[in-house]
Amino acid sequence: MLKAVYRILKGISICFGVVICGVMALFYYCGHDLPNHEFLQNYKPQEGSHIYNNNNDLYRELISEYRIFTPIHEIPPQLIKAFLAAEDKNFYYHPGVDIFSLVRAIIRNTLNGKWYAKPVGASTITQQVAKNFLVGNDQSFMRKVREAIMSMRIEGELSKDRILELYFNQIYLGMRSYGVAAAAYTYFQKSLHELTLVECAFLASLPKAPANYHPIKEQKKALIRRNATLRRLAEEGEISYEAAQEAQNEPLNVSLPERLSQITYASEEIRRELIQRFKDGAIYQEGYSIYTSLDANVQALCERSLRAGLELYDKRHGYRGSLFKMTPTEMATWQQTLSEKINALGGFPKDRKRDVAVVLRIFPNLIEIGFADGRKGEISNESFASSDFAKIKAPVSKKRAQLKSLFREGDVVITASISDLANNRESSRYTLDQIPVVTGAMVVMDADTGEILAMTGGYSADISQFNCATQAIRQPGSSFKPFVYLAALELGYTKDTIIDDSPIEVVLGAGLGIYAPKNSTRKSLGPTPLYLGIEQSVNQMTVRLAHQIGMGPVQNMAKRLGISDNMPAQLAMSLGAGGTTLLKMTAAYATIANSGKRVFPHFIKRINNRDGHLIFQMPPAFNDHLLELNSAHQNVLTDDRTQAIESQYAEQMQEMLRGVVMRGNAKKINYLREQYALDIGGKTGTTNDYKDAWFIGFIRFPSNRTWIVGTFVGFSTPKSLGEGEGGGRAAVPIFESFALHAANLNNIKKTSTKFS
Repeated sequence: MLKAVYRILKGISICFGVVICGVMALFYYCGHDLPNHEFLQNYKPQEGSHIYNNNNDLYRELISEYRIFTPIHEIPPQLIKAFLAAEDKNFYYHPGVDIFSLVRAIIRNTLNGKWYAKPVGASTITQQVAKNFLVGNDQSFMRKVREAIMSMRIEGELSKDRILELYFNQIYLGMRSYGVAAAAYTYFQKSLHELTLVECAFLASLPKAPANYHPIKEQKKALIRRNATLRRLAEEGEISYEAAQEAQNEPLNVSLPERLSQITYASEEIRRELIQRFKDGAIYQEGYSIYTSLDANVQALCERSLRAGLELYDKRHGYRGSLFKMTPTEMATWQQTLSEKINALGGFPKDRKRDVAVVLRIFPNLIEIGFADGRKGEISNESFASSDFAKIKAPVSKKRAQLKSLFREGDVVITASISDLANNRESSRYTLDQIPVVTGAMVVMDADTGEILAMTGGYSADISQFNCATQAIRQPGSSFKPFVYLAALELGYTKDTIIDDSPIEVVLGAGLGIYAPKNSTRKSLGPTPLYLGIEQSVNQMTVRLAHQIGMGPVQNMAKRLGISDNMPAQLAMSLGAGGTTLLKMTAAYATIANSGKRVFPHFIKRINNRDGHLIFQMPPAFNDHLLELNSAHQNVLTDDRTQAIESQYAEQMQEMLRGVVMRGNAKKINYLREQYALDIGGKTGTTNDYKDAWFIGFIRFPSNRTWIVGTFVGFSTPKSLGEGEGGGRAAVPIFESFALHAANLNNIKKTSTKFS
């Protein structure tokens, strides 16, 4: 009997030893090449960067993983308890692997036959940290063993609080949100300390499968999962059963925000600069805070002014007809077809209420239209006439176009809603609209500092992200002439120097022919004061002046002011035939406006790292905050701007540019000087065949603050804008709209004061 017992015990011992050896061999095999986990001691998770405007309001987020790093001591105890109840109630008692939960899971999976179909898991929070940081997420038995080994190693090196800190900042909780702080904002637009009990329970219910518990798409499942977490909190004694029952009756009340990741021309320009400054994608990982000069109000005004100007030009050149036509088969399911195709049409600016519709039926005086969401409306002949299209590009027999002659059933059109103002509601009446095919750009810059207050590089970044303010190399035309005249002033000419404006012919060289520019009016002024050459934008006298002083000084001026580093020594360059960008031209005009001091255009003022430490600051061009006392004990301002042009010449050019507004090609906006006490000067620009239209000018407010505003209009692939569509007609109205509203923005009221 004893021998039998001995044999049994011996067999058990041998089996146990074999199992132990097997487990040890398995642990060695799976654990000998595991990655080093010591970096977790000082690990800081990936964190996107944030761009702020000049009021320190968040303007755009640059994120690949939306995360707000939060130290463990700033995470509310209520939220910690909710996650522990839902994910790992024994967290503070196990060594990384919860043996009891593991055994229970094995038994339940065996009894329920779930090993091959969604088996019950038993991962601890430490195991989830090991999986997310070190082991990976492949579905295999070996991965689970490696995960368990790594979890025990982590527990031996890190404190429980550090493990929780890593977990709460790394865990994915859906909607592109990593970590509890990001999720709190995503789902509730709250900080962690503002979360209620039910909100904490909802977040704690997400780690298993966030997509399965989406609060909108899977609301029923989300409620069941949240309520299960509340029950567990009660079972663990963290809350009373009465409190849990009361909380379970509350709705989810999520409030999903619009992420500040929309692409704009200004934000893309800032992003490109940051990528050049920080290599290897650091801008998406290191949590920088970028403070910029962008002014939200000026930016909105800039965008509206450019769009209005492009729409005004577009309507002058007629309605272009429907976008495309649906087939009879597509018309049978027109709502579905419209929904599928509408995304391919490009984005509409948010400040214009436009929509795409299909023509359903045609009547003598109106057409019935339908929208993708099932709404229906009508467009009348009267409403189309009131949309101010100058002409209709379609064959019609009558002088006044009728809708029935322009469209057929199935035509897809862009519409704009007509508000029923009398009843203060949206009506079912619409008018036809269209997206301009012409593009343009606008830049607003502080003349004293070079800070860019606003920039837009086209009609809509949703349609095209090509930035015409910085990426379009175009001919500035006559807007370049002030720099030719500045070069002459430096050589001793004055604004009253007489230059002959008569036909000029210059032999270019053997086999190159003769250069013989003409004035746009095809008339000559004869002997003319220098300032009239700017005011009237005279070509012949400008070329004669450039020929007299030589192109060397003109080239030097263009290089000094950042317009062009390698301008060819050709007389045509004096009329703006060389390529440059709107941003460079606007910055060059800033030198004129601030008495010859050169500034460099920039968005970024300073950059802080994730810990709040300053890592970059743009040197101030004008140190009005660095006051020193001189020997007389008076405040002295330190001015670090480079004197690119002598102040006397810059101020003479300012006078000439004022003349353009008072008497020259931009005199239509002189009322802004007379009625709003705005000191305004500028220069139009028009290139051959009206391919490019420019106006760049300064606005000096009564506060003595000066803005430089540059505008450009042209097609993305250069072609004629149409006869007469020069700077005075296509670009000046954009500047005018901006200046008028900028006066209101700066609280400047209409006045009778006039500038001389």
